[in-house]
Amino acid sequence: MRRHIAKAFLPLFLITVGVSFSASAQADIDTVAPLSPNAIKEVIKYKALDSVAMNLDSRHAFLYTEGSIDYGKMILEADQVRVDFNHQTLFAHGTYDTAGNIQGRPFFKQDDAEYHADTITFNYNTQKGIIQGVITQEGDGYLHGNKVKKINDSIMYLSGGSYTTCNYSDPHFAINFTKSKLITNDKIVTGPAWLTVENVPTPVALPFAFFPLNKTRQSGILIPSYGWMNYRGYYLRDGGYYFAINDNIDLSLTGELYTNLSWAIEGKSNYYKRYKYKGAVDARMGQTFEGIRGDPYTFNSFNDFKITWQHDQDPKANPYSRFSANVNLQSRNYNKNTTNRNDYFNSTTTSSINYSTKIGSYLNLSASARESFNAQTGVMNIKLPSISLSSITIYPLRRRTPSGAYRWYENISLSYVLNAENNLTTQDTDLFKPSTLNRMQYGVRHSIPLSSTVKLLKFFNWTNSFNYNERWHWSTIEHNYDNLTGILSTDTIFGFRSNRDFNVSSSLSTRIYGMFQFKYGPLKALRHVINPSVSFTYHPDFGQERYGWWRQYTDTTGYVHRYSIFTQSLYGGPPDGRSGNIRASIGNNLEIKVQNPFDTAAEMRKIALIENLNLAMSYDLAKDSLRLSNLSVTGRTTLFRALTLNYSGSFSPYVIDSLGLIHDKLLINEEGRLFRMDNATWSTQLSYSLNNNTFSGNKDTKNEGHPVATLIQTPHNYNAALLMGSYVDFSVPWNVSISYTFSSVDRYVAREMNFKNQTIQSITLSANVSLTKNWRLAMSTGYDISNKGMSYTTVDVYRDLHCWEMRFSWVPFGYYKSWFFQINIKADALRDIKYEKRQSYLENKSYYSY
Repeated sequence: MRRHIAKAFLPLFLITVGVSFSASAQADIDTVAPLSPNAIKEVIKYKALDSVAMNLDSRHAFLYTEGSIDYGKMILEADQVRVDFNHQTLFAHGTYDTAGNIQGRPFFKQDDAEYHADTITFNYNTQKGIIQGVITQEGDGYLHGNKVKKINDSIMYLSGGSYTTCNYSDPHFAINFTKSKLITNDKIVTGPAWLTVENVPTPVALPFAFFPLNKTRQSGILIPSYGWMNYRGYYLRDGGYYFAINDNIDLSLTGELYTNLSWAIEGKSNYYKRYKYKGAVDARMGQTFEGIRGDPYTFNSFNDFKITWQHDQDPKANPYSRFSANVNLQSRNYNKNTTNRNDYFNSTTTSSINYSTKIGSYLNLSASARESFNAQTGVMNIKLPSISLSSITIYPLRRRTPSGAYRWYENISLSYVLNAENNLTTQDTDLFKPSTLNRMQYGVRHSIPLSSTVKLLKFFNWTNSFNYNERWHWSTIEHNYDNLTGILSTDTIFGFRSNRDFNVSSSLSTRIYGMFQFKYGPLKALRHVINPSVSFTYHPDFGQERYGWWRQYTDTTGYVHRYSIFTQSLYGGPPDGRSGNIRASIGNNLEIKVQNPFDTAAEMRKIALIENLNLAMSYDLAKDSLRLSNLSVTGRTTLFRALTLNYSGSFSPYVIDSLGLIHDKLLINEEGRLFRMDNATWSTQLSYSLNNNTFSGNKDTKNEGHPVATLIQTPHNYNAALLMGSYVDFSVPWNVSISYTFSSVDRYVAREMNFKNQTIQSITLSANVSLTKNWRLAMSTGYDISNKGMSYTTVDVYRDLHCWEMRFSWVPFGYYKSWFFQINIKADALRDIKYEKRQSYLENKSYYSY
C-alpha cells in the first residue's frame, strides 16, 4: 500500500521542490517562466522492492530494499537510498541482515565508470561526491579506496587504498598506498606504495607508483630483469625504452649488460598499415667475453649480430603484384652465445625477399633474393637476383568464337619461360674478398614447351610435346691433362657462350577399374585401379664435335674422359649422345569396402590397402649397350590411420662384377633370374594420440595428435620451457602422443659382394595431464634407438594461482641441461612483478669468469 501511495504522490512532490518534466498535453502559452536553479534537468526513474517514502516538510525521499535511481547517465542502486532535494544530494548505503552481514551495498554507475562501495554521497547537480569503501575496475585492474572524493566525471582523489589485478573483494595481493589521484582512462598516480600479499606487507616499497590506464600505446621505460650467470656474472637484461611513434609504427630499444663487460643492444620495430602491409624488424648485436681475462687458454671473445625482417603485403593492396620478405641473417657464433632457446636449436637459417607482378595480359614476372647459412660450417649460399619471366599458356590455333568441341589441333598449347640467376656459394669469412666475384655462377635459361593432348578411343590420353631450351653463360671450363705427371688441371675461361637443345616426346595413358563384390561377410567390395602409361622421348646427339659443347681427354691408361665445358655453369649444357628412350610404367591402387557387422544401416567404410604401388622401366633405342634401365618400384600405404609405410627400390637386370663394373649381360641368361636388387629403402612412421575422449565414446577428437602442452619461449623468460606461454588449456584432462620412426636402407656393395644396411630408429613421447583444476604437468622426451641415446627431454609444471601463476621447466640431462622457475602476476600491466630462479645451459661449461 505504501509503495502505491508513494508512486502517486512522488510527481506532485517533485513539482513542489522544483522538478521540471514534460506533460502529455501541451498548453498554448505566450511566455515561459524561467527555470528554477534548483530544478532537475532530466526525468528521474526510481523503484524500490519494499517502499518509497516522502517527507514534504524536509523535502526528502527514501527508497527501501533494492532501491534504484536512474537519472540521465547516472544509475544508483542500494538497499537504502535517501534523496535530499534541498542540497541536491543522494546518500546510499547497505543494510545488515540477521547474521550481521552487509547486503545491498551501493552500486554507482556514471557513463562507463562503475563503483561498488560501502556508502555513497553524491551531488547530482555539481557531479561531486564522497565514496567510502569503493571498489572500481580501471583498465585491467581494480582500485580499492577507503575514502574517495569524486571531483567530476574523470578525476577522483583517494585517501588510503590499493591497486590490484585480482578480482576478489579481498584480493590475494595489492599495491597499497596512502593517497592517490585517478584520472579515468588515463592514469593512477600514488604517494608511497608497498606490495602486500594476503594482506601481509612485504619489504617491496616505492616512494610513488604510476599505473597507466590509457588503452592506446604509450612511450615509456622498459624495466630490465636482473640475475646471475656463472661465466658472465651479474646482469641486467631487456631494459630500455619503448617509443609509441604513432598508430602504424613503434620502436623498442633494449640492451643487456654483464659484470664481465659482455654486452648486447637490440632494436625492434613493428609496422602496420591497414589493407596495405604489415611487418617487423629486429636487429641485435653484442660482444661476449668468456673465461678469465689474460688467460690465453680459457679467455674468448665473440662479436655477434642477428638481423630479422618480416614483411607481408595485404592481398587487398594490389591484386596484380605482391611483395614479401623473410630475412634472417646472423653471425656464426650467435647460436652458441644466445640466451634465447628458440635460436640455439637452429643451425641453418634462410632468408628470402620476393616480388611478383603481372605485365600486361600475357606475362608474369617474379624476382627474388635468397640466402641460406649454416652456422656450424660457415657455408653461405646466395642467390641474388633470381628472376623468372613466364607467359600464360597460349593456344595459337584456337578459334576466337568456337562452336562445339575443340578440334584436335586447337588443343596445341605454347608457353615461354625465362630464368635468370646469380648464384654464389662461399665461406662467410670470404664473402667480401675480391676473389669471391670469380666464383659467382650466373646465367640465363629460355624454355619454350609446345604440347598437345587428345582423346583416343574415348579411354586413352595421347600427349605429344616438343621442348626447346637455350642457355646463356659467361664462363666455361677447359681440362688439361699432363701425360707426364698425370695431373689434371682445370682452367676457367671467361666470355659469353650459349648452348641449346631440344627433345620430343609422346605418351599414352589410361585408367582401368576392376571391382570385385562379395555377398557374405563384412567385406563387401574390392576395387583395383590400374594406371598404365607408355612414353617415348628422343633427343639428338648434342655432344658432336661441331657443336663444341663436349670435349675429351685421354689419361695414361688410355681411357677417354668426356666432359661438358658447361659443367660448372649455372644451368649446365645439353646431354651427350643420342637418346631414344621408351618408358613404361604402371600404377596401382587397392581399396576395400567394409560393412559394420553390428550396424548394417551404417554407411560402408573405405579402407586403402595400397595407396600407390608404381613400377617403371625404360629402354633406350639409341644406346649400343646397357639399353635397359633399372626397374624402379615405389609404394606407399597407411594402416589404421596411424601407421604410414613407404618403400622404394631399384633392381638391375645386368650382371655386375666384384669391381662394381656393369656388363652388358642379362641376369636371366647368366644366372637364371630377372633382376638383382641394387638398393632398397623401407621407412615407416607410427603416430598415435590418446586422450580422455579416446575411451569415452566422444567423437570430438580435435586434440588427438596435437599435444595440449606446447613448449615455447616468451620474450622475458630465457631458457624457460613454458606451457602455452601465458595461457594453459585445461579443457583436456590428459593427452599422450607417441611417435615411432623407422628407416632401413640396403645398398649393394660390389667389392664385398653383399648388401650394406643402414637403419635409423627413434621414438618420441609427449604427455600432459591436469592433476587438478589448477595443476598441469607436461613431459616430452625421446630415444634414438640407433645411436642409443636420449633426445631432448623436458618436464614442465604449471600452477594456476588465480591472479598469479607458477611455472617450472626442467631439462634433466644433455648439452642443454637447465632448469627455470618463475612465479608472476598474470595481468600484463603487472607482469614485471615476479620471482625467477634459473640455471642456464650456458652455465654447464667447465670454466667460469669468476
